[in-house]
Amino acid sequence: MACPKPTMEFYFNESRSVESVTDGSDTFSVSSTPKPIKDFRGSLYKPKLDPLSPYGGLAGRASPGHDLGYHTLLTRDSITPTPTQTPTAPRRTFDSLSCSSSSFRWSDVPSSMCNTSPYPRASDVMTPPPPPRNHIASTPSSTHPSSVSSVRSTGVNCSSHLLDTNPLGTTFKGKKSHKNSLFDKLSDDLILKIFSFLSSNYLCVCARVCRRWYFLAWEPQLWTSVCLSSEKIHVDRGLKTLFRLLCRDSPTVCLAVEKISLSGCCRLTDKGLFTIARRCPELKTLEIRGCSLVSNAGIAEVMARCVSILKLDLTGCQQITTIQPRSLSNEISDSVIDSPSSGSLHVPPQVVHHHQLFLQFLDLTDCHGLEDFGLKTIVRNSPQISHLYLRRCVQITDCGIKAIASFCMMLKELSISDCILVTDFGMYELAKLGSNLRYLSVAKCDQISDAGIKQIARHCYKLRYLNVRGCEAVSDHSMEVLSRSCPRLRALDIGKCDVTDNGLRLLSEHCPNLRKLSVKSCDMITDQGIQSIAFYCRGLQQLNIQDCNITVEGYRTVKKFCKKCIIEHTNPGFY
Repeated sequence: MACPKPTMEFYFNESRSVESVTDGSDTFSVSSTPKPIKDFRGSLYKPKLDPLSPYGGLAGRASPGHDLGYHTLLTRDSITPTPTQTPTAPRRTFDSLSCSSSSFRWSDVPSSMCNTSPYPRASDVMTPPPPPRNHIASTPSSTHPSSVSSVRSTGVNCSSHLLDTNPLGTTFKGKKSHKNSLFDKLSDDLILKIFSFLSSNYLCVCARVCRRWYFLAWEPQLWTSVCLSSEKIHVDRGLKTLFRLLCRDSPTVCLAVEKISLSGCCRLTDKGLFTIARRCPELKTLEIRGCSLVSNAGIAEVMARCVSILKLDLTGCQQITTIQPRSLSNEISDSVIDSPSSGSLHVPPQVVHHHQLFLQFLDLTDCHGLEDFGLKTIVRNSPQISHLYLRRCVQITDCGIKAIASFCMMLKELSISDCILVTDFGMYELAKLGSNLRYLSVAKCDQISDAGIKQIARHCYKLRYLNVRGCEAVSDHSMEVLSRSCPRLRALDIGKCDVTDNGLRLLSEHCPNLRKLSVKSCDMITDQGIQSIAFYCRGLQQLNIQDCNITVEGYRTVKKFCKKCIIEHTNPGFY
């Protein structure tokens, strides 16, 4: 049916300029049966129109699982223009009873529909020309009552019309329709199993994919090990944020975290260690290699609160001079511990035991500030240490070595490479460890001679690895005692030592299970000694003959008897 075009002005949006629709003499035809379109509103949409069109709502239009945001409720009519009129665009509708309300505003958000929609888009329909600039718009409340009454008198349902909200003919870009991913078919347990193989950095990336992955990626069971390595990251702040996200099972602590590796994070300070101490009471492994800003205070706080810690790697932490629980250093003096029977102060044994450390692995490589006194404090409070590495701790002397042998009776591996102040007296003390010692490295300790090595060989007869590289005072006499006393020897480094072919022959005859051998820069070793090793030690896997007087004949002999041996050499004729 045809009806006159009503005269109405309204606010399109509070943030936009006022637009108006003026009265005209043209008529248009309206279909008696309105056609509904798809509703893309979110579940939180609250329509401003009351009552709604009978064709509105979500019933039978959009899947409730597809939350596509805040969209408008639209209906379209099939508009058939008269032959004497220019086609006009479909217009947005509202209830005729609410046209005169002063609180009426168009604040809904338009959005484009999917490409698969059978209904026309706003850009596909012709729009009327904009109103003249000199026209003065008014609010719906100021509309003349006669205009509203004229609309009602026509008998046309105004809620079935679409008022044009896009006079410029532009298309609004909305959210695309959701497509199910293959991951949506997997259960949470399966995704957690996949995530368990990812590192900490990749878990952080996965947390940014979607909402589901966000909650799964921060599952505490995936964060038993926290590994971060970056020179640019602000580690102190990052740890604080990380632990706050992981505190699901308990309000203040992360019970699942057992290992933290921050090697290479040079911006780590004591503040970050304080955060670790407060948040990770079940921590067992802490690796902070190369963190030169860390001091004794931060390590003391960690050791005081994380009583279960077993492995501590402080390689390159040059400010570390000792490791001692904070409360123990304030309450008990060294004299009381050295003389527990003193009557001046009675210390209960349980107090001393309570502050003992349970460290089993300690690496203090390149801690140049470590001295004998600090080392004595460490080993006295850590009697269960089995692996101790003091490479390039140049201030350690025989007194520190004596403390190690006195308190660490369970020691299995010890490295004091480049500790140039250690002498044969230190080797005599280490020999007291007996058969427990399996690994010993005294490389470049040039004050150690045959006397110290022979003492070690006689008492530590279960030795598997020995490194005396650079100890030029070590000769065939040490090799003779070592080969007869330590038949279980697997790896030996005698580079730059005063060893000859006779020493290699003794080793090959009594240590047939030798797997790794280095004779680098041993000038007195020839093909004869290498051939003895190749013939008796058929399981040899690595051989270093760099800067030695070995010819192609010796090289071929090793290749003949030791099929899997990897040979390191500097002779271009071997290629």
